[in-house]
Amino acid sequence: MSVFSFVSHEFYPEDPYISEACTLCLEGKYRVIFIRKKNQNGAMWWDEISANVKQNGEKKYLRSFYSDSNFLKEDIMHYLNSREWEKKEGLASKNDQLPF
Repeated sequence: MSVFSFVSHEFYPEDPYISEACTLCLEGKYRVIFIRKKNQNGAMWWDEISANVKQNGEKKYLRSFYSDSNFLKEDIMHYLNSREWEKKEGLASKNDQLPF
């Protein structure tokens, strides 16, 4: 299992593109924010924050976080998708919306 810990979690019910954000601490040194994006058809997924830029006439995405390990990304996505922080902190998710 990768070394990361829960820092904070917030919902954004008024935002049309981002449902929530979860901050994790990697190796006790680095804080990374993952956001739960949503689109118009109601689908939601976790992802790193990114920005788009235009370079040489093409649209390109700049990611705020790159993992050197697929295991780290898999562990983080499992943690986020299974909402592990709620289980460990004893929180009930009243705002969790399933995409189906």
